[in-house]
Amino acid sequence: TLKRILEEKYDYVDNELFHQSAEEAERQIFHEAPPIQQPDTSWYHPVMDNVTDEKAAKNVGTVLLSAKEERALFLQFNYCRFRVAELREKLKDQDAIDPDQARTLLYWHRRAEAYRDQIAQTNLALVLAMAKRTRMSEVDFADLVSEGNMALLRSVDKFDVARGFKFSTYACRAILKAFSRAGVKFSKYRQMFPTDFDPKLEKSDYLE
Repeated sequence: TLKRILEEKYDYVDNELFHQSAEEAERQIFHEAPPIQQPDTSWYHPVMDNVTDEKAAKNVGTVLLSAKEERALFLQFNYCRFRVAELREKLKDQDAIDPDQARTLLYWHRRAEAYRDQIAQTNLALVLAMAKRTRMSEVDFADLVSEGNMALLRSVDKFDVARGFKFSTYACRAILKAFSRAGVKFSKYRQMFPTDFDPKLEKSDYLE
């Protein structure tokens, strides 16, 4: 994990709060933040047919965040990534990593990943709702949801909460673009391989 953190690209969305003293930044970002409900994703079964049923949609255990809660969550996520990036800069010229530095780096990385998961899981229903509205005959529903989920994760990494917009506004555009790209990609495959699936094609005549 350390090797991956140190070698791969590690971005964050900067905020003026991050550049205060660590104690002051953490007090404002973590201790003064409103309590945020954890999402329930037990309902999430994107490859099941009943995901498009009205009954399933009503039972979705989604969490709707207020603008204040959303701002707090994104600041927490990006502050953790900021701390990781800051430590990476200090470590890049060192030949070896001190165990305490390694623990600190992993601590902030794990917190960042937890916040990223929380944001993504809170917005999973957004992907499903848009996938149902944008059903494409050439793209399997589960593939469409998968493309939307990847777009959602990219949106979490790039969203700047300081601009004052809701995350759903930003993410919807990214998800729709992903659906459009998926449609183009799968239609190209259809043109290249126009034959529909035939079980007979899987049978081998090797023995004959």
